[in-house]
Order: sequence, then C-alpha cells, then structure tokens
Amino acid sequence: MACGDHQNDDDDFMDPPQRNRATGRRKEGDEKKKRIRNRASQEHLTVLIEKFTDDQKGAAAEMGMQALMDVRCTNLVNPVCDWLGEIYEPASREFVIPGRGRLPLNKESVFCTLGVPRGHIKVPYEAMTTHGDVFKMKLLMYLISVVFAPTTSLRPSNKCFPILANLKNVKNMNWCKFIADFLHDAFENKMYQKGCRLHLMLMYVDCLDLSTVDFSGVGGPPPTHKFAVSAWTINAVKAVLAADRATDTTYGKLQLMAKHAIDYSVFGGTQKFGKWMDVHSAPSCPSEARALVEHLIGQFASGMTGLLGKLVEGWTSLSASDSDAVASSQEPGDTQDDVDGDAGLS
Repeated sequence: MACGDHQNDDDDFMDPPQRNRATGRRKEGDEKKKRIRNRASQEHLTVLIEKFTDDQKGAAAEMGMQALMDVRCTNLVNPVCDWLGEIYEPASREFVIPGRGRLPLNKESVFCTLGVPRGHIKVPYEAMTTHGDVFKMKLLMYLISVVFAPTTSLRPSNKCFPILANLKNVKNMNWCKFIADFLHDAFENKMYQKGCRLHLMLMYVDCLDLSTVDFSGVGGPPPTHKFAVSAWTINAVKAVLAADRATDTTYGKLQLMAKHAIDYSVFGGTQKFGKWMDVHSAPSCPSEARALVEHLIGQFASGMTGLLGKLVEGWTSLSASDSDAVASSQEPGDTQDDVDGDAGLS
C-alpha cells in the first residue's frame, strides 16, 4: 500500500481469518494473524483521567464530557459484552434477554450510561485529512478511539479529523446517537468486537434487579446516580455479573428491572409463548416482522398481567366490611319485570 493510501486502512469491518471447517486450523498464510479484539482500554482511561489537572478537566467539561471525568469503573468484563453483541436484534435495535425482556440501544440509553452530549448536530465521523495540536483535540481523539468507538485497528481512525476541526461545536453534537449507531452498525454486521463496551457493560448491569445481589464484599451497591458511569465500580460490576452468569458464556440469570421486563407468564412462560406465536403467525411472515409483533404482544401481555396483579392486590387487601360491600354490589337486584311478574301472581 502506498504511503498515505487509507482507502482500506481505517477502521472498517474486517473479517477474521478463515478456518478449515474439517481441521479448525487457519488457512495458509493466516498463521500470523492475531485474534481480532476490541482496542478499548478502560484501565488506560481511568489512569489518564487521574493525571488531569483541574484546568484540563474544565476543558473536558467545556466539551460536555464532564461525566466521564468521574468514571469509577477501572476495567471491562469482556464476556458480557460479547454475549450482549450476540443477542442483539438489529430489526428492533434491542438486546433480547432470553426470558427476561429487552433493552433498547438508542441515544437515551447512552445518555443515562455515559452522560455525554446529545445535541442537535450530527457527529461528523467521516473520512477527511486535517490536523490539530491542542489538548481538547488530543483528548477527543483518545475518547473516540478508546471509549466511544473503539475498533479492531491499532491506530486512531482518520474519520476523527472532521470532529477535531470543529471543536467549538463538540458540545452541541449528538454523541449519544453516534455511540448507539456505531454499535448498531457493528452488531448488524456481526462485528461484536467493535463499539463502546463501557456503555454495553454499564447499561446492562444498571438495568438489572439488584435486590438479590450480595454487595457486602465490595462496599455496597452503587449509589443513587444520574449517570451510571459515575456510580459503578468494577468490583460492583463483577459482583452483579457473578450472580447473573447462567453458563460459562451466557448471562441473564437475574431479572431485569420492572420497566424493562416482559412477563410471559400469561402464556405459560417464554417457550410456550414461542409455540403460541408459531401457531398464530402467518407462514409467510418474515422473521424481522415477527420479532416486532412478538415484542408488541409481549409488552401488551406484560401490561395486562401487571394490571391484573394490581387488581388482585387491591381486592385481597380490602377489609371484611369492604369485601361484603363489593360482594353485595355484584348481587342482581330486583328488576321491574320481577316486580310486575310477582304482582300478576297475587
């Protein structure tokens, strides 16, 4: 490749080395290729931020990145990020937690996790060549390459340059949408090693029901917070994921918080719901369309189950006199026909 030729040398999707299906070995010429992995380094980020002066943190705040200056999580748990990538459903842009519910991948979820700007300007992440030499540019390049949109490449993407050339508008850019869309595009192309893993990990643990998790050995559960990035420590994350691990490579043992959960009990559970959908779905229905219908039916069933549950709770909590009043109100009263009929017999 000629010097300066970056046509295929930025961070575009790369296929892993192909293997011989019979032997499992890599094809000839690929022996030296390393396993593709995400270049995100949460530890490097926290070490870097610890060295920032107050003025440097102030400069970060001017770009709307102040929440990241309070990051508490010093590492990533990559297996849960891999698992989330595998259960992602591009059609609905959701992570489908088996038997538990769905978590959306959108700008709102990114904002709740990272607290980065969600302005009205699109992040200009595209091919261009320019330069910059100030602290803000260096910090922004680092955040994009290591936190927001890390790739499998060993070097920063030249797509960052248009952003660096427009520093005055960084705070007005929609970084939440950029991070969500970058993850979506990567997962849609089955490149599970790309994108903001910090968001994936914190988004997931922050949406779980933590009532059964033992935090005694890690200093207690995360405090009440506006942004997950400023509350979760790596020890707290590990405690939750240890309780949530279902198998060596999967998670989903804990329940999701009520606002994210889908209750399939009215169908007899997740598997029976799937069979119910098989029976009632048109054979010609494409899988993407069916996925959306399943989600809508699941939400409707969850809502009805919740309402019925509250109704039962209300009725069963009535006092004896109240119960008698409700029961008597259900007894049929005398109608005019009954009165006329009795009168005719006398």
